[in-house]
This record gives sequence, structure tokens and C-alpha cells, in this order.
Amino acid sequence: MAACSIGKEAGDETVSLSTDASSVTENDDVSGGNEAPEIEVKEGVYADYAFITIGGEIKRYKLFSEDLGDVDLACVSDDNLLFKWGAGDAWRFYEMKEYPELDRVLGLGPGGGIFEAAPFRGVKISEIEAVKDSEAVLLLNGSVESGKEIWEDFYTKTSKHIPASVIIAHCYTQSSNVSEALKQAEAGDYPCLYFKKLTYDGVEYVLEPVRRVDDEYVVRKDEDYDRDTKYFMYLRHFEGEAEFPTMIYSYYSIYILTDDGASDRDEIESSQWMDTTGAIPYAEVFGEYTWKDNAPFLPLQ
Repeated sequence: MAACSIGKEAGDETVSLSTDASSVTENDDVSGGNEAPEIEVKEGVYADYAFITIGGEIKRYKLFSEDLGDVDLACVSDDNLLFKWGAGDAWRFYEMKEYPELDRVLGLGPGGGIFEAAPFRGVKISEIEAVKDSEAVLLLNGSVESGKEIWEDFYTKTSKHIPASVIIAHCYTQSSNVSEALKQAEAGDYPCLYFKKLTYDGVEYVLEPVRRVDDEYVVRKDEDYDRDTKYFMYLRHFEGEAEFPTMIYSYYSIYILTDDGASDRDEIESSQWMDTTGAIPYAEVFGEYTWKDNAPFLPLQ
């Protein structure tokens, strides 16, 4: 049996949790970096997530399947018990022999099933600050936070058909429009940070995912990520006041990549509701918004 704390019973206390680079899930967008967030979480089950203590360390799992048809229930024994939680031990989590590294565990309770390891993907504020000090544009929840002059230089050059490139870092904080249970369950995923490299060769724009390694931005070469490399003919600028009073911003200035050099912003965005043959491909790569007080973004912290 894998090393673990057998029958560790959860209390109601809040515990401090941090992850390291080895626990960050490989993802085509999100950067885990070498630093990871320090968050406050409680052992237990929130939404479809379970926070369980194994070997003295809290780990997060997400419900993978409620189908137990192929599960060998012989693992439901005290010898395989990893963790129990709740009044009357309502939830119990067991090691499955098919997953000795505990990539998946069996959870039995009011809504049990197979739970899959879900490492946290958030980053520390220090990593975001490091981006501000680099030659990159930083967008926070879609709106420029730093590097505006870097973007303007890129746009000026490409408008004159001069080859250029720019790194765009996208940082997102958690939405305030989620349940408390989901907010607790996904707190360790925020703030999240991912990078794109936008290159112009004098004719065409190429947008591709990159990762930050030792203060450099390296284009992902893995075959799995090639599908995320996108090509466009135009970089277009749109700005104006909010179209409707219900918008969460009062003003916007955005730049989008597209192969459509004639349609306006409304036509491009509304085309996404059509079938695939009528949708106009585009990607928003830079934005500057004036948010209203009701914008659903938790502060960066």
C-alpha cells in the first residue's frame, strides 16, 4: 500500500496549503511556474472536489466518474482506507490497486465515485510581478495591467508591415459569481497565468502558446499543442462605449486577430452563434476596459 495516513479524520480547522512545480498539471495554457500559490483550504468535499489528507499533505481530487461498474470493491477495507470525513464518517476514500500512485481514488459517500487527482494551477503574486518586469504585455482579466507601450510599439510596426513579435501574458482572478462551495474548491487555481506569443512576418500573424522558463519565453513544440497555433491575416482595433447598460464595462478598446478585414465587431462576434460555416474565426489579443463596480472579478491577491 502506498504511504499514507490511514483513517485520518478531518477536523473543521482551516489548513494552509501550497503546491510545488511537480504538482502542476501540464496544460496548454496555464503556467504553474516554479512558485505556487499559498491558499487557505479545508478538508472535505466541495462541489465535485474532494480535499483529502494523504501522508500529512492535503491533496485535491475531482470527481471523474460516478460509474462504479468496473471497480473492484474489494478495496473497500480498513487496510485501504486513506481518509474519512464528515459526521459519522459520511465520506470515505480508498486506495485503488489499479492506481498505486493515487492518481485516482475511490470515494464513497452521499455522491461517491472515482476521484482523479486535480493539482492546483494557480501562481504566486511574485510570479505575476516578474511578468511586469519582463518584456511582456500583461492582461488582467482581459484588460491591460502593464506593458501597454510594448503593445503600442508592436501595433505601430505591424501597421507599417514591419515584422515584429510580442509576448502576451493572460492573468485571471476567480469570479465572484460562483457558489461558496465552488469558490473554495477552485481557489487554488487562481490567479492563473498563461502566455501567448504573437508574431508578424510582414504578411501573416501567428498566435502560439509559450511557457516562461528561466525568464525566457519558449514556444511549445509538443505535437499536442500545435493545434493551438493559429494564423490570421488582420489585426484590427475596435473601441467605444458599452453597447448596453447591462455590460460590466463602460468603455472598451480591443484588438482582435481575424481573416475578415471588413466586418465590424458586432458582426464578427455575433457570427459565433451561427453554424461553423458562418462563424468568423477571431482571437482577442489585447484589451483595455473600464470596468464597472459590478464586474465579477475577485481582487488579485
